[in-house]
Amino acid sequence: MDTDAEGACRSDRVFSTIHRLEFDVPWPPKHVAAYVIDGPEPILVDAGTPTDAGESELENELERAGYAVRDIDHVLVTHAHSDHLGQAGTLRDAGATIHAPRAALERLERDPETVRETVRETARSVGYADEKGEEIVDEELESLRRDVDLLDPASTEPIDPNATFSVGDREFRSLATPGHELNHLSFETALEGATVLLSGDALIEPFRAGTFHAGIDWDTYDGVDRYYDAMDRLLETTATHAFPGHGPTFEDPHRVVGLTRERLNSLVAETEAALAAIEPATPLSVAEERAGSVRYMAPVLDTMGALGTLESRDTVTYDLEDGVRYYRMR
Repeated sequence: MDTDAEGACRSDRVFSTIHRLEFDVPWPPKHVAAYVIDGPEPILVDAGTPTDAGESELENELERAGYAVRDIDHVLVTHAHSDHLGQAGTLRDAGATIHAPRAALERLERDPETVRETVRETARSVGYADEKGEEIVDEELESLRRDVDLLDPASTEPIDPNATFSVGDREFRSLATPGHELNHLSFETALEGATVLLSGDALIEPFRAGTFHAGIDWDTYDGVDRYYDAMDRLLETTATHAFPGHGPTFEDPHRVVGLTRERLNSLVAETEAALAAIEPATPLSVAEERAGSVRYMAPVLDTMGALGTLESRDTVTYDLEDGVRYYRMR
């Protein structure tokens, strides 16, 4: 695939045994990628989008790579976001074994009523009023139900973090890379004499994926700190090429780790400046000051994580009033 024209990349031309599949999504950069690795038991890393169009794209992209859906023996899921596990059911029905992070499977099995209360309390802490807070609760529960249906924890094989494991005839090493998603795993494997990294959304060259971490949940206040932890872990990789979930594939993952850390640094600095301009302020107000618009949740989740990092650095603190956090500079 010619990367400059079609968004694949220079790394795709280096290896003949890995094939990039692309699925359309409505948000930048307008695609999500999955990868087929050739072998006696072909392996697909990530599984596209959960739509009828996604199913057609899966069939067409696999055909372009020389496969049919029924030819895929295994699917490795990097993280439990719908654009990465969307066609897991289609592939399972065709005979594939699905593998996903163990902690993600456990998280999908949480009691919905417990999730409801956690999301409600967290949304209130961010500054969402009752009506909008309940809308967020409904959205989070719907997301949980959808992901349970897509991934089906009971029939999915678990993958442990920071472990070596075998799938078919191929050996992988999993690296815990949270931040974008709480239980995100990246995978290393040997390919044609080199080590490659299948980085999902943890490491992307043109941009940093949002700190969605756990969504509207208390854990997301730790999301940016955990994102930094993921970058530290990715410095352990010996991979020379990376195959991400968005954007082109790229060489020298350590270089992109540095870029991602710079982007996290910028997020934290911008959040500090936004708070200083309007303190005391709720996370929602800080997000509005920093990003200008919070029509989508990404700026709010980024801001929650950045405020958590500033708190851990003893730069800011907050007062709790009727369940709402009001942050201020120390």
